[in-house]
Amino acid sequence: MWELANIPIPPAGFSANSVFLNIYHLVGVMNNSKLEMSIRRAVPWVLWQIWKARNSLAFKNTSLSPRQAVRTAFEEAELWFLANSPQRDSEPTPTVKTWIKPPIGTFKCNVGSSWVCDQRNCGAAWILRDPQERTVAHSRRSYSTINSGKEAHITALLWAVESMHNMRQNNIIFETSTEDTREIILDHAADERNVAANMIAGSVTTGHRYQSYIASQGPAWLHSLLSREARG
Repeated sequence: MWELANIPIPPAGFSANSVFLNIYHLVGVMNNSKLEMSIRRAVPWVLWQIWKARNSLAFKNTSLSPRQAVRTAFEEAELWFLANSPQRDSEPTPTVKTWIKPPIGTFKCNVGSSWVCDQRNCGAAWILRDPQERTVAHSRRSYSTINSGKEAHITALLWAVESMHNMRQNNIIFETSTEDTREIILDHAADERNVAANMIAGSVTTGHRYQSYIASQGPAWLHSLLSREARG
């Protein structure tokens, strides 16, 4: 049905040492207007299948061929777009204005970013919560020489994905509110549903807090906000 040749590879091939570079290339594929839409819009599902295949190999010692992973990704992407195509007679869905807890068996990782044009500095943050609305962990870091807001948003998202992999966290729903990542990530949210992550990221550029860290639970200065969001 679909062949691996449909997805362009980097000139030097995929990196054996950097998940970040490989994901960055696939995001570039998605933004390549010269490619067929069916290829471009399947990228999030390709990333998801790579994530699942890697975890199956690491934790279950079972492997899936790259060809089968890509085929599954394209099939699931096509089914998703068919199921979520707008219907003429459908009622408009009300926009949810607060954070929503993830389904049982999953975690939600909200990703935030902040960029200052004059300084070319970027703040990135993620916050991980469980179905019981408890904050599991959060992290913050800064990047320099970031040339645009779009680059800042994508860099923050890729860093969050790599962080979850390094922490051996599985079944993650990534959620962000930036327009530039709407087509990359499966769960795009309004700003009101991503307040905590955006505030942590903003503390880098507005408060000049450039020291990176990762910590369990949430930051003390956001305790009230996280408690309100947990109560719905």
